[in-house]
Amino acid sequence: MKPYFKKNYCPNLFTWKEFEYLLNIRPLMTDERVRILSAVSYKWDNAASSIDKNCYPPSLLEDLLEKYTCYFIDMSRATEKINNFSRDIENTFKKQCDAHVYMCRNPNLNHPFGVHYDLVPNIIIQCEGQTRFKVWDKEKNFDNLIGDYRLRFGKTNMKIDDEPLLDVIMNPGDMIWIPEHYPHQAISITPRLSVSFPIQINEDGDMEDRHWFKFKR
Repeated sequence: MKPYFKKNYCPNLFTWKEFEYLLNIRPLMTDERVRILSAVSYKWDNAASSIDKNCYPPSLLEDLLEKYTCYFIDMSRATEKINNFSRDIENTFKKQCDAHVYMCRNPNLNHPFGVHYDLVPNIIIQCEGQTRFKVWDKEKNFDNLIGDYRLRFGKTNMKIDDEPLLDVIMNPGDMIWIPEHYPHQAISITPRLSVSFPIQINEDGDMEDRHWFKFKR
């Protein structure tokens, strides 16, 4: 399946306000889940009552999120809508998927990954702001992939000269489908928030429990 783009495919999936709420739940903000795209490592103090000492404090997190491009993994149950969207993907592909929340508050930052490819297909939903997405033909850039040991691990900051297959401005609700090994680049036009759903096509294992708990009323 080739890359493709659809406008207004999934409106109102996730908002800054919902994300703000999650960021303030410190036990969710583990250093395994939070990926700050910076070469610097960070240390902090913990309250005596803290059970998990590896959770970013909100004051530090607020500072880092304004300075760097960041993403958050293991977020497929972050909200009911994200959970249900993940469930629909899993029902379609019969494979498990995760949800990665990407954010960039400063559109003047260069994305650390540059032009890169992923090892699994992704469905990306623009949630807030605008992002310019470019996707290049895998076949035309085959020499960049074949024989490269990084084919097994992904590749970043690729140099590509040909015209992209897709060059689109994504607005809230828009979707782009990027198959594995297709080089692509995300360029923030405004502060932006998006959710990527990587589909684990090469892995077997139990699916996430997609039941959404609600008290009976």
